[in-house]
Amino acid sequence: MFSKLLLPLDPSKRLKAATDYALALARRLELPLVAAYIANPAKIGAGSEMRDPEECFFPLGDRELKRFAASVTDVAIEPLLRCGERPQVLAHMIAEEQAGDTLVLGPFRSRLTRFFTGSEIERILEDVQCHTFIVREEQPLPGPGAPALIAFDGPRLPDAALELIERLARSFGCDLELLHLGEDIHGAAAALDGAVQGLRTSLGGDFHVTSTIVPLRGIWRRRLAATNRTIAAEGARLVVLPDLEDAVSVSLLHELVLDAHAPVCVLR
Repeated sequence: MFSKLLLPLDPSKRLKAATDYALALARRLELPLVAAYIANPAKIGAGSEMRDPEECFFPLGDRELKRFAASVTDVAIEPLLRCGERPQVLAHMIAEEQAGDTLVLGPFRSRLTRFFTGSEIERILEDVQCHTFIVREEQPLPGPGAPALIAFDGPRLPDAALELIERLARSFGCDLELLHLGEDIHGAAAALDGAVQGLRTSLGGDFHVTSTIVPLRGIWRRRLAATNRTIAAEGARLVVLPDLEDAVSVSLLHELVLDAHAPVCVLR
C-alpha cells in the first residue's frame, strides 16, 4: 500500500511535526524515505542574474538535506534537490520519477497567511494523485487501542476504498471507526452496515470495526465539528479520507485537511 515516503523539507517552515511523523511512519512500516528540497527562486524575488539554482539555491538545499540525513541513523534517507513551484514539482516527482507513492506534508503556511493566500496543501492535493498524510501537530501513529477514523459523506464506500482501508488497518494494527456525515440517514445506515460487515469479515476477529452516523441538518451542523467530536470521543489518532468514487466531497476534504484535530490521511 505504502512503498516509499516523500517528505518536502523547508527550513523556513514549521514542519517538525510532519518530519517526525514521516520518520515514525518509515520506522513502523519499514519504508525508505525521500527527503526533497524544492527551491523556487521566483517566489523569493531573486533577480534574473540569480536564477541559476545550481549556483544560488542548491547549495543551501544540499546543506539542509545533509543535516537532516545526518540526524537520522535508523531510516534510509534518499535526498533530492529540485527547483520550481512546489505543487507542480511534487506532482512530477510522483508521476514521472517514482520518487515515492506517499506524501507527508506539514503546514507550509500559518493560519493567518493561509487566510490571505490560500492553502498550499490544498494546491498540492489538487495536482498530486497519491496517498498523502497531512500533519500539523505532534501525534503518535494509530495502533492497538488508538483507532483510525474513516470519514466520508458520499452514498457509499466503494470496494477500492474498502480494500485500501483494510490494508491500512493491517499496516498499523489498528481498529477502525467508520464515520458517515450526511443528510441521508437511511442510506448511510445501509452503506455503513455493508462496509462494517465487509471489513469485519476480511480483517477477522483481531480488529474491532465500529461505525457512527452523524446527520447534518441545518447550518450549524458542521462536518468539521462533528468529526473533531468523534476524534475526541473515540481517541482516534488518524483521520482517513478515502477519496475515491465520490466517497468524499470537496467540502469535507477541504474542512478536514485544514482543521481536523488529528493527522489526516487522504487515500487515492
